[in-house]
Amino acid sequence: MKNVKNVILKIAVFFLLIFSFAYCNIQKIVEYNKPSVVLMYLDISGQITFRLPIANEMAIKELENELVKLAYSGILGNTDEEVKKNAADYIIMKIAENPLKYLKQSKRTKTVNVSTGAVGSGVIINPNGYILTATHVVALEEEEIKQIVIEKFLLSTVTEDFFTSFEQEANIQLTKNQEEMLSSAIMQYLISSIVSFNYEKKVYVGLGIAEKGKSNVTALFKPANIIKLGSSEKVSDIINMGRDIAIVKIDQTNLPVSLVSPTEPLEGAEITVIGYPAQVHFFAGSLFDNFSILKPTVTKGIVSALRTSNKGVRVIQTDATVSGGNSGGPAYNQEGKIIGTVSWGLVNPQVGVATQNYNILVSCQEIRNFLKEANIENIQTELDKNYVKGIDEYYSERYRNALRYFKKVQEIYPEHPYIREYISNCQTNIDQGKDRSGISFDGNTNIIILIGLGLLACGAGLILLAAVLIYFLVFRKKAVSTVPSNSSSSNNSNNPNNPNNPPYIRPEK
Repeated sequence: MKNVKNVILKIAVFFLLIFSFAYCNIQKIVEYNKPSVVLMYLDISGQITFRLPIANEMAIKELENELVKLAYSGILGNTDEEVKKNAADYIIMKIAENPLKYLKQSKRTKTVNVSTGAVGSGVIINPNGYILTATHVVALEEEEIKQIVIEKFLLSTVTEDFFTSFEQEANIQLTKNQEEMLSSAIMQYLISSIVSFNYEKKVYVGLGIAEKGKSNVTALFKPANIIKLGSSEKVSDIINMGRDIAIVKIDQTNLPVSLVSPTEPLEGAEITVIGYPAQVHFFAGSLFDNFSILKPTVTKGIVSALRTSNKGVRVIQTDATVSGGNSGGPAYNQEGKIIGTVSWGLVNPQVGVATQNYNILVSCQEIRNFLKEANIENIQTELDKNYVKGIDEYYSERYRNALRYFKKVQEIYPEHPYIREYISNCQTNIDQGKDRSGISFDGNTNIIILIGLGLLACGAGLILLAAVLIYFLVFRKKAVSTVPSNSSSSNNSNNPNNPNNPPYIRPEK
């Protein structure tokens, strides 16, 4: 019996290891969930009118007098070149410190048509078009929108003329650092010089990936309505940020869904992030064609720490690489469940550069409470179940079985972003003789019932056989041992002269 237990235990451990290996397969986690990860786009379009800057002559005169005194004192240097260079540095420093003192608004105005936007990531959490993302992806405030518009449309126009004039007046060539300082000063001026800003913002969701030659990328973007915001604070104010999560909805049904984990991960656990970092998808110049921008990027890392923000929000710190564009995208545990939504990356205060090793996710605990408040169910449908089965069969090289599941997915959701490619690959592998499906009983209920009845009959037969064996080996043996072994012993038992028998005792009268 002990040997049997050991054998059973070893078999159980063996299958558990196999199951764990398959369960933790990052490639499968990605493939299960990739269809539900979407690109978010906040479109901003309109007109902005601002006043052109002119120099404040009185302030400039004061600055010139300061420079003369500094030059005579020798602080600016001893040679003409030193004085000219240091004087330019001093002027730029003063303008950067207080740009509105040296730049004032003219009466001339300029109107510019603007069309820009901000990108982020999201994940479908309900098949009826509900999508989870970050508040700061879809709910920028007017001041933040102004800053985006100025940076992308006004700054380059104004600074180009300003740099040229400055270089001609000072007779110098501006360095990159000097240009950055002047740009920052002009940025502050432009924000204060806006006369009017009429704009409209719309949220769009990019579903799936585009097929070259068959799909227009813009056709895959669906308009969305904001359903719920997790924070009413200014979204750029990280210190006072509440729950940086939001829900938007598109007019679509039967969509693939990712499930939110019921529990927070353990510190040190591996996680996988899927999203759309802007550096790759939009700022890479001509490296990639337009048809590949909707294909998400996958990174991985660990849970560095579980924390609570100063606003009482549960967050997850991770070293997984994320950047602008990843915001609002999901992070998955080894079970393929969402454990957090990408929110912020911490910045090194000394150099002002994001530190890739310290990124913050809004915890799944907050997400589940948020969905409950919005009365939105995080559920999957037959679409997801068939897709997961298809992926499992596909990576086990059972292509005929996988093909059957994938075709069911296509029937439910013909626009599924990856299904056509999987169907094509299955057919190719089948044609090349690579299929290892063997016999499949999926959908054959009658066969399954007959096999089940057969197994039950076999089980009943085994039980009956065991009962017979127990009867003959145990109970029958005991019964036999109570019967005399031969006739002589029976005769001798009544013989008073038999030495093996006690003396015969008469009963008393």
